[in-house]
Amino acid sequence: MTDAITFAIGDVHGCSHKLEALLAACESVIAGRQARLILVGDYVDRGPDAKGVIDLLMEKQLRDPERFVCLRGNHDQMLIAAADEGRSDGDLMNWWANGGEQTLDSYGVGDPSEIPEEHLAWIRNLPLEMSDGKRLYVHAGVRPGIPVAEQNEHDLLWIREPFLSSQSDHGVFVVHGHTPTKTGLPDLRPNRLNVDTGACFGRRLTAAMFSDRQHGPVMFLNDLGQAWRPRTKS
Repeated sequence: MTDAITFAIGDVHGCSHKLEALLAACESVIAGRQARLILVGDYVDRGPDAKGVIDLLMEKQLRDPERFVCLRGNHDQMLIAAADEGRSDGDLMNWWANGGEQTLDSYGVGDPSEIPEEHLAWIRNLPLEMSDGKRLYVHAGVRPGIPVAEQNEHDLLWIREPFLSSQSDHGVFVVHGHTPTKTGLPDLRPNRLNVDTGACFGRRLTAAMFSDRQHGPVMFLNDLGQAWRPRTKS
């Protein structure tokens, strides 16, 4: 088990059945090897079963905290702001307008503050980033030209441009989600990989598999169990 593998999983957005299927597909590939699964955030909103997603991930982390790493996404951040007792009307309406109603429906409540505290606490404590030495995993991306250690929270959760069009070397290969790809497939560039393939819009939930031998992905896998080799765009 010297060559550990890592799976990075894109934005789930309440698609619990797709998440369950993708995790099962990942386990079939892992087949007893040393492995880590990193989810890049956005577990709630838009999809039908945010509660089921959080229940599943909390259970997985409780059983094997070293194996499952869950990062915080901007939708997760919007939810905890909307549920906070010091929230503004803007906090509530911004979250509601971005798929919050589906999250309320999944919990069977009428206000985000009524979501179980253990779920809200879990989200509040999610990290914004993780590095494994070869790759930086974040939700949205990084601001080009700024050292990784100096990136701010807003950019890690929300940035699109100038990150998406940047061809700069960020000092580390960046694995992210946040911006659904138009093709429904991962977007691999020399300096980054986008694994948000739009699961909540009727497309597949996707994982990228990495080894310790190279910084880029060695394989992609979706919730249908389909696997394929990467092709890099310039």
